[in-house]
Amino acid sequence: MNTIAIDIGTTNCKAVVVNRKAKVLKTFQRATKPIEPRQGWNEQDAGEIFNATIQLLQQAIVFCGEENISCISFSAAMHSFLAVDKNGKPLMNMITWADLRSAKYAQQLEEKPVAKKIYETTGVPLHAMTPLCKLLWLKHEAKDIFNKAHKFISIKEYIFFRLFDKYVIDHSIAAATGLFDEKNLCWHPEALQLAGIDEQRLSELFPVEHFETELQPTVKKKLKLKYEVPFVLGASDGALANLGCGLVNMVNAAVTVGTSGAVRVTSNKYLIDEQQRLFCYYIGDGFYITGGGINNGGVALQWLVEKIFGEDFKDEKKLSALLKDTSKINAGADGLIFLPYLFGERAPIWDENAKACFIGLSSVHTKRHLTKALLEGVCFSIVDVMNALEETSGSIKNIYLSGGITKSAVWVQLLADISGKKIMINDTADASAFGAAFIGMKATGLVKKITDAKMFLKNVKAFEPDRANHRIYKKYFVIYKSLYEKLKNSFGELSAIS
Repeated sequence: MNTIAIDIGTTNCKAVVVNRKAKVLKTFQRATKPIEPRQGWNEQDAGEIFNATIQLLQQAIVFCGEENISCISFSAAMHSFLAVDKNGKPLMNMITWADLRSAKYAQQLEEKPVAKKIYETTGVPLHAMTPLCKLLWLKHEAKDIFNKAHKFISIKEYIFFRLFDKYVIDHSIAAATGLFDEKNLCWHPEALQLAGIDEQRLSELFPVEHFETELQPTVKKKLKLKYEVPFVLGASDGALANLGCGLVNMVNAAVTVGTSGAVRVTSNKYLIDEQQRLFCYYIGDGFYITGGGINNGGVALQWLVEKIFGEDFKDEKKLSALLKDTSKINAGADGLIFLPYLFGERAPIWDENAKACFIGLSSVHTKRHLTKALLEGVCFSIVDVMNALEETSGSIKNIYLSGGITKSAVWVQLLADISGKKIMINDTADASAFGAAFIGMKATGLVKKITDAKMFLKNVKAFEPDRANHRIYKKYFVIYKSLYEKLKNSFGELSAIS
C-alpha cells in the first residue's frame, strides 16, 4: 500500500507517492503562478491551486491504483490567508506568506504592551506574514471584504472545504497564524479580540492525524474513486520537513533553502526566545518545531540572474556553470558582502523594511564576485538564525539540508564552511512531502508516535566544513552581523519615502 503526499507550495504543488519503506515511487508537479498587483503584495489564485491539486491527485491515483492507496496526506506552506463567503467562494485572492501589505499593523501591534504576551502564547513573532496581522489590515483597509467574510482560512482549509464541504484546520497550520494558543491547543481569545473576530469565523481545530473520507460526490467522480480513502489533514511544510528528515530532537537542525529558507529543530519543550527572534509551532504528541524562516533564499539568486545579469534562471546548465565558477573566487568574495534582504526579512530581525545591498563593492569585483557574495549572504542569514536557535535550544551538531540548494554542491559547501557544521544531504529534496507521508502513516496506524520519524534519518552525502575557510568566514560574519544595525534606520527612511 502506498501513501500519496500532496505538498502545496507557493512555487510548486507536488504529489509524491511513497511506499511503506519510505521510498519515493513517483513525483508529479505543477507550477503555481504568483500575482503581484503592487510592490510588496504577493497573492495567488486559490481556485487555480485547487485545480492543480485535483490534477495531481488524478495523476497519482491512476499511478497507484485505488486499491493500493492507504491514504492521501497534505503538506502546505504556512501563513496563507483567504476570506470566503457563506458559500465558500473567495472574496479575494489568497495572500501568501511573502506579502508585506500588513507591515504597518504588525509594527503598531509590536509597540503595544500586549505584544509580548501574544508572542509568548502563540509562539509567532509579530510580522506582516501572520494571518493575525493580515486580519488587521483587512479590517482597516478592506472593510467590505472583512464584513462580508464568513470564514478566514488558509489554502489547505480551502482545498479541504472544496473536497468535503467542511472547514477544518490542523494544529500545525493553526500554530503559524498568530491566533492559536500553543499550550492549550485552542484559538487564543486575546488575539481574536485584537483581530476583531470570534472563533466562529475560523475553522474547527484538529490534530494533524485527523482525516476525512466522505468526498463531495462531484469530486469523487472526478477522481474516479469508488471507495472511501482517508484524506489526512497533515501539517505545515516547515514542521513536516523536520519529520521528513527524521529529526525528532534538538541535537540536529533541519535547514531548508528553496525559494525562501528556514532553520528548525524538533523539541518536546515549548521554547520561547526572550528576544522574540524565533517561532515555536506545535506539531503533535507534545512536540514543537522551533526556529526561524528567512525570506530570501533561491529567490535572491533568481533576482541576480534575471534582473541584473539578464539571463534565464531556468537554464539549469548555465546556472550550474555560474555557481561552479564562483569556486574560483576567494572566501569572502574579495571583500564583498551581500545583505540578502530583497523582500524584507523574517528571522532573526523581523523587519519588513529591511533592504538588500552589496557592501564593499569596488572596481575589482566581477559577475563571479557578485554571485559568490550573494550565495554567501544567504548562508550568513541562515547562520544568523542558527546562532539565535543555539542560544535558545542548545548546541547544534549537524545540519540536515533539503530544498533546491541541494542541487548545487558549491552552495552546500559554502553553507558548511560558513556554519562550521557538517552538512547531511537527504536522499530526497521533498522532505516536506516525506513528512506528510509519515503523518499519513501515523493516521492509519502504520507508525505509532512522532519519534518514529527517525526512520527517515539518513543521508547519501556529507559535506565537511573547510576549517581554513571557516576561520575567514567567522571574520566576515562579524561584519555582516553589524551591518543591519548600522543601516536599519536608513532602510526605514527609504521605505517611508518610496
